[in-house]
Amino acid sequence: MAFGVLAIDLGTTGVKVAVVDPDGAVLTSAGEVLPLLFTADGGAEQDPAGWWEAIGRCSRRAISESPLRRNDITIVAVTTQYASTVVVAADGMPLHNTVMWMDQRGRRHNTVKRDAASAATWLEVHGMVPSGNDDTGHVAYIRREHPGVYAAAFAFVEPMDYIAARMTGTVTATHSTMFPMFACDNRVWGATEYSEVLLDLSGMEIDKLPPLVPMGETRGMLTTAAADHLGVSTVAVLADATIDSVTSAVGTGAIEAERCGLIIGTTSVMVTHLDSKRHDLAHGLSTAPSPLTDRFFLVAENGIGGKALDVFVNNVVYPIDGLGIAAPDDAYERVTAAAADVPPGANGVIFQPWLVGSMAPGHARHVRGGFTNLGLTSNRADMARAVFEGVALNAAWLLPYFSALAERHYDEVVIGGGGAGVALWGQIMADCFGVVVRRLTDSRTTNARGAALLALAQVGHIDVGDVPQMLTTAETHEPDAAAHACYAERLGAFIDFHDRTAPVYQAMHSRHRTPPTTEAPTTEAPTSLNSTESTS
Repeated sequence: MAFGVLAIDLGTTGVKVAVVDPDGAVLTSAGEVLPLLFTADGGAEQDPAGWWEAIGRCSRRAISESPLRRNDITIVAVTTQYASTVVVAADGMPLHNTVMWMDQRGRRHNTVKRDAASAATWLEVHGMVPSGNDDTGHVAYIRREHPGVYAAAFAFVEPMDYIAARMTGTVTATHSTMFPMFACDNRVWGATEYSEVLLDLSGMEIDKLPPLVPMGETRGMLTTAAADHLGVSTVAVLADATIDSVTSAVGTGAIEAERCGLIIGTTSVMVTHLDSKRHDLAHGLSTAPSPLTDRFFLVAENGIGGKALDVFVNNVVYPIDGLGIAAPDDAYERVTAAAADVPPGANGVIFQPWLVGSMAPGHARHVRGGFTNLGLTSNRADMARAVFEGVALNAAWLLPYFSALAERHYDEVVIGGGGAGVALWGQIMADCFGVVVRRLTDSRTTNARGAALLALAQVGHIDVGDVPQMLTTAETHEPDAAAHACYAERLGAFIDFHDRTAPVYQAMHSRHRTPPTTEAPTTEAPTSLNSTESTS
């Protein structure tokens, strides 16, 4: 009998829903852009009820366009962005807007213990030290500024656990999904109880946290109302809801340390799986428990990825400012073609992709992006090439630190996400890394496909070890020796520029603090959790 998986990927700026067959192939997909609300005091919020409505619309549309029918969809998988806080009632209904991961208002109410002894405990038990610009701060903000909401809260949960609750009618979480809440002992895989030591350090109340269920197991049957909302079978089961970095790793085949995945979505995220808890906080690297048995996922948030190209196309080449022409339907294709005609090195132009700050491995909050080394003959084609190269150089800067923590040398990197659909980017990545880069097919649905594959493994239909062989390749890019030599030299200047200008940006942004004005993420201190959206 035919059956399928409905895979839901909720990112910061949008939702994607895919119908996936038992072999892991994406049959159809649908998506919507999600609005963000920014406040003048550093707030960033989203409407969780709006998430649920958008998920329903996209789900019904994707199923209607697929060869499968409603009764064929018997498994639902959910993956979402994380370090965002949703306040829910006992039935899973939201009580307040989601306080998003880039919200900064928690800092002013943060009471987390961060003295030297406490910081050592945080690192030993959890693996990171909360800053207040995270779930601990979000909860503190709600407790102080929305006391009625705090009092009414049954639990503070992550987005994937909120969606799971809406589907099953039961509020639960796992050791993995509670990683951003800084409430679990991560020294041993598979905790089903909260850490009293960490709760004492954070001031979090245990009765405001959701019950923990085992990782890697299904969350239960969908309610009839949820099944109707999604347009799936009334006997559908919800697989374990997960953090999107996990499904980024699964979706790129990085299920063990020997494999490295890179998602080029709104941001660039490098991922793999390790057999133990590790961290390199000086360079923004940490691990968290994975639903894959006895494994920890290593995630490195590299910073702005595909958003850099979006900004260049819409703010520089085709801005709506009365100074240029309206963007044609093939704007991205035109810009990519122009970049492809420019030789490696972009005729000397360098682009720094730190539009919202430098993340791993630079990890400097106040650094910003831009173009440097422009000359009298520089043009927009050079700048376009430099955008692709800047994102690739940033990832190339990260790769050695990532490899060192994983204790592996990578001779291949598998890339997914929307940016992986651009062949030019794949070749530039290979030339910057000096290793083979493999671009996946259906790259925009990498996370959704990863969620579906994880769900198929959890219900016993496939072996998770077979996942890498189930992925299909759009193109394999071999590094060009001459181009790699050019980029190796350019990388030194790229890093040097970052380090030399960091104090300048620090001074500028310390004097002129402004609230965020786009959906792009902000960076955090090396000791804090800094989730970035990696929509595929």
